[in-house]
Amino acid sequence: MVKFPLKFEVSAEAGPGIENNWIAQSDELPPIQSAIPAEFMGPGSGYSPEDLFALAVLNCLIATYKVYCAKAQISFQQIRGRTILTVDKQPSEAGFYMSHLEFFLDVTGCSQPEQGKKILESAIRDCAVSNSVKSGKSFHVTVE
Repeated sequence: MVKFPLKFEVSAEAGPGIENNWIAQSDELPPIQSAIPAEFMGPGSGYSPEDLFALAVLNCLIATYKVYCAKAQISFQQIRGRTILTVDKQPSEAGFYMSHLEFFLDVTGCSQPEQGKKILESAIRDCAVSNSVKSGKSFHVTVE
């Protein structure tokens, strides 16, 4: 049984200059190179905040699906996900925001495709990270 609330701690360390990468890390996991994306005049040679944002939601969807399938004893060979993140300008402000996430989720080798699709729909509905962001979302799913 999971006891809430859960806490996850991450850290990052950076020097000055938009051309310089920095290191981000979670717990004792290997550090990842982070960078300002080329679209914002950075080097684009590491994971950008935008990359990590989209990956966080995608990974949560995949993790939730895996847990739900395990609990329902539904097997599958692979879940493959891809996300397109749209960053746009605020209509009345100078800032930017993540306006939309478009997800493509494909499950192959599912032992019970109809049930697998229902489980994927539940994972989409229940994903904690997805439910915590206000960006628009659209989903394209296949379960075979």
